[in-house]
Amino acid sequence: MDIYLHFKNQAAEAIAFYEKVFKTEPAKIMTFGDMPHDDNHPVDESMKDLVMNANLKINDTNVMVSDSPEGMAPPLIVGNNVALVFNAATVEEASEVFQLLAEKGAVLLPLEKTFWAELYGMVKDPYGVNWHINLY
Repeated sequence: MDIYLHFKNQAAEAIAFYEKVFKTEPAKIMTFGDMPHDDNHPVDESMKDLVMNANLKINDTNVMVSDSPEGMAPPLIVGNNVALVFNAATVEEASEVFQLLAEKGAVLLPLEKTFWAELYGMVKDPYGVNWHINLY
């Protein structure tokens, strides 16, 4: 299980801060500008340098970090900017976990194929906990 932190245009600053505080190796960072070009979903010039995903190791925990620009992610509210990440082993496991978490909860991003994962989705469970479901 991993942890995911979301920021409003401060992810790079937060990453640098956590690297210093926890004396970590430099994070692996992918920006929105690094995404493959998609005519149907162009990336606004103002978002190209924002962090789409970064992996930061703190002790034995993988802490993933991203910015959440408007229109590209659910609205960011302090309190929903932390999520747990479940890395599934199979399509069936990813689908089952996603569906069970979504029952009486809310789908934030449907579970579907992305350019970085076989399946990825975001869901809020009935207790208000945000989850990212991955299948690499």
